[in-house]
Parts: sequence; C-alpha cells; structure tokens
Amino acid sequence: MSSDPTQAAPTVAGPAEQVPRPLTVVAAITAVESAVALIYALWLVVESVTGTPRERGQAIAVGITFLILAVPLPLVPRALARASMRGRTPAVMMQLLALWVAYFMVEAHFWIGAVPTVAAAVVGLVCIFTPASTAALTRHWREDEDPAADGK
Repeated sequence: MSSDPTQAAPTVAGPAEQVPRPLTVVAAITAVESAVALIYALWLVVESVTGTPRERGQAIAVGITFLILAVPLPLVPRALARASMRGRTPAVMMQLLALWVAYFMVEAHFWIGAVPTVAAAVVGLVCIFTPASTAALTRHWREDEDPAADGK
C-alpha cells in the first residue's frame, strides 16, 4: 500500500481485477433474496393494517420489524459485486437464515418454496466459500478497514 495520502485505495474491482463468477452468482442470489425479503416485509405491513389479524398491534410490530431488517439487505449484493469483504458475513448469514426458513417450509410440506430456497442457499454458501471468491474478497482487506481504526 502506498504512503501517498492523495491516492485513494481501490475498493471496487477494476478492469484488471475481475470479480470471479462464483462471487457474481452469490451476489445475484442475495439480490433475489433481498428483493423477496423486502416484498414480504412490505406485504406484512400492508396486511397488518388492511387485513383482519387477531392481534393488530402485534401484527404491525412484526411487519415493521421485518421491514427494518429487510431495508439494508440490498447492500449485501452490492458489496459482493464490488468484491468488498464487508459483504461476506451478511451473505453467509442470509444463506443460513434461508436454510432455517426452508426447514419450516419442509415441515409445512410447502415443497414448491422449500426446494428453490434450499437450492439457492446451498449454491450461495458454496459460491461464497470457493477459493476464487475468498481470494477476491480478501485481496484488499486492508483498504476495506476503517481508516480511523488505524489511527490515520
């Protein structure tokens, strides 16, 4: 790393540093999962207000909680597409949560939802841990750190 303070650290993969295909695949998977989570959260909020839930206050609280949790999710595929190390942990957590949700789909015999959810989560986990993805995500790990943490 250069000591020249006028040079900005590269945080986006340039033309010489292509994002590997597995990382692009997991970015696409997390983008779809993010969209589904946002749509579901919005649906929960709308249904809690316009529907006839048993406990309206609890339904609204759950809907708003899901919405608060789903709003930052689109940042995960963006970070992965830029080969930023900051996207790896949230992406892994999204895949593990998808497997957890799929478990309940299987218990409810909702196979049409469970099979693609499991497939997407497993492919996402495999792609995030391939050597090419790991190398791309850790290539500039110093630049991904907060400059204030280094005392600069």
